[in-house]
Amino acid sequence: MDTPDRRTIALLVGAVLLVEGTVASVGPLVLWAFAVFGMAGLATMWAKVALRGVEVEAKLEPARAFVGETVRIRVRVRNDKRLPLPFVRIGVWLPVDLRPVGDPGSASIQGFRRRTSLRGFGEVTLDFECVTLRRGEHRLNVVELDVSDPFWLAPVHREFDTELDVLVMPEPRIPIPVPVRRRLPFGTPAPAMRMFEQPERFAGVRPYQAGDPINRIHWKLTGHSGDLQVKLYEPTRSADAVLAMDLSMGEPFWHGIYPDVAEETIGWTSFLARLAVGAGWRIGILANTHLTRGRGALRVLPRTAREHEPAVFAALARMPNEPTSDLAPVLREVGRRLGRSSSVVVVSPRPGEWLSHEIEVLRRRGVEVVQVSPLEVDAKYLPAFVIGDRREPTDPDEAEEDR
Repeated sequence: MDTPDRRTIALLVGAVLLVEGTVASVGPLVLWAFAVFGMAGLATMWAKVALRGVEVEAKLEPARAFVGETVRIRVRVRNDKRLPLPFVRIGVWLPVDLRPVGDPGSASIQGFRRRTSLRGFGEVTLDFECVTLRRGEHRLNVVELDVSDPFWLAPVHREFDTELDVLVMPEPRIPIPVPVRRRLPFGTPAPAMRMFEQPERFAGVRPYQAGDPINRIHWKLTGHSGDLQVKLYEPTRSADAVLAMDLSMGEPFWHGIYPDVAEETIGWTSFLARLAVGAGWRIGILANTHLTRGRGALRVLPRTAREHEPAVFAALARMPNEPTSDLAPVLREVGRRLGRSSSVVVVSPRPGEWLSHEIEVLRRRGVEVVQVSPLEVDAKYLPAFVIGDRREPTDPDEAEEDR
């Protein structure tokens, strides 16, 4: 491979042989030394000017996708000088969780490799497509460029840092059956749109009436007036839906850590979040794991901010699949802030005694709570989960064949 050190050595060898051939009056040696010196000099000059004015830009379309969707990588190479580039080789390195679509061009790299040429003051645009395989945030680190002379004697290599991130959001591997969807508060159309209250928009106060919740009392105004006053909020047709994820199978959580089952729980939650958003609900998520170490359990409460929904799906894409606590205390803390217009969907493979108790407490307070499990689907739709060091079949026929 041509390198600056080798070009320098060739220049020195050519110069020494040229001097020796001239002193000894050996014609063939002088011609050979002149050829070596000239080729090394031209290669050095080519290496200095070949990549001058060459710019590489990369772009992801789209920057966010769900598992199994196609992402396009658009690479544009521009030559801002008069000197043409007869041979240009472009290499795009992909993360492990992105699979190239079509002919990659080379089996030596995880990604794509293409060859082209560039005229003076010209540019070329190449599109590469890949399929997302796993949720998470994957970085496209390097786009490499090799430029060479017409005889490929002095190739010049450079790597361009793109720092492009593709956010892959989860999708359920197990289809959610229709009976489960019918149990959801946003899974079936209602005959009439319900009216709710929007806590972010204060509308006024009124005297207290029997049955008003205690958390609606305006204590400061009550102290001034001497009578109980209740806060009022503007009406809205959007309600809050909190999706609670239990990443463990049972309680305590350290006895039921199965990453495959947790991934399916996250996939189901992502699908339910899309259903809720499509039905006009404000969504929030919570889980018995941490998004940032040292910050406690994952909590994204329902809001009406413009960038709230992308933040929810970004959290689903980045969150780990191992629990760090039980879900019951997390649900107890968040449930204190929920009103009767809120609904909670608990996605738990195997809810424990403490979690079941917190669900009943919320129901007694008037909050609509629905519990679903990825394991309640028919066995023929379930993949094989890895439990411990064994692969546990969930299909009865497959289990019979293993026996």
